[in-house]
Amino acid sequence: MPTFEIYVVDAFTTARFGGNAAAVVVIPHDKDMDETTMQNVASEVNLPMSAFVKAQSGDQASYKLLWFNPTAKAAFCGHATLAAGHVLLNILKLPATSIKFDSPAGVLNASKGSADEIVLQFPSSPPTVVTEPPSAYRTVLHAFTGLSVADIKTAVFYYAPRANDLVILLDGVDDTKFAALDFAPSADTSQEILALNMRAAVFVARSQRNDTDSIARVFHINNAGFDEDQVTGSAHTIIAPLFSSLFGMQRIRAHQCSRRGGRMLIEMPDSDTVVISGHAVTVIQGNIST
Repeated sequence: MPTFEIYVVDAFTTARFGGNAAAVVVIPHDKDMDETTMQNVASEVNLPMSAFVKAQSGDQASYKLLWFNPTAKAAFCGHATLAAGHVLLNILKLPATSIKFDSPAGVLNASKGSADEIVLQFPSSPPTVVTEPPSAYRTVLHAFTGLSVADIKTAVFYYAPRANDLVILLDGVDDTKFAALDFAPSADTSQEILALNMRAAVFVARSQRNDTDSIARVFHINNAGFDEDQVTGSAHTIIAPLFSSLFGMQRIRAHQCSRRGGRMLIEMPDSDTVVISGHAVTVIQGNIST
């Protein structure tokens, strides 16, 4: 019975039980695990995402990377990629200073920073402004419970085609109030929101704090419910080009202020690339038999 190393990692945080959790399964180059088994493992651990990494032909600087949530294979996941980089570079301490992941989202680069943070290079996902938003977009905004017209100066709607996300940029929102809100569509409005057939709703605003530039909340939109994504690397590949275009910011200190919360540094060295840096902590490590 094959046995593989497995780690549970909290990504985009320096504190255990913060950030976003992911399992990381390490597959040696001389072993295999089929995708059915990967899905079974992801369902068993039942974390937001599981990453499976396999060294390519013994090359410790090149890995195949696949992502699975508890019910399906995923096309892209930022926090699980950071978790995988953390395991390989900080826990297993590979001799390589950077690694390449061959993934469904293309070749992704990960390296180790000077303070043991993991530095990821992702493709930019610029959103487009929606000048005449359908009524369902405003329904999504109003479902952000507790947000009244008096709480914001403006709300501008964007669509991010690569991620299939609705992005709502809010102006004039207090950080504390923003963090306390919830996304709670009523029974009457849920079907209207689901009919948008989008992956997630991303609420973002400029922070009023001196140590933070952007604040965000991300909520899944699917038939399983409207659960909050605790920290979302992929959403910040949208926020980065948006803030760069609107505010001329090439370096963004980002806080996703969910219940668990997480922080990252976002940089845009060019219009096509988003560099995301964040810390991670290992919570559990062991072995899994398949």
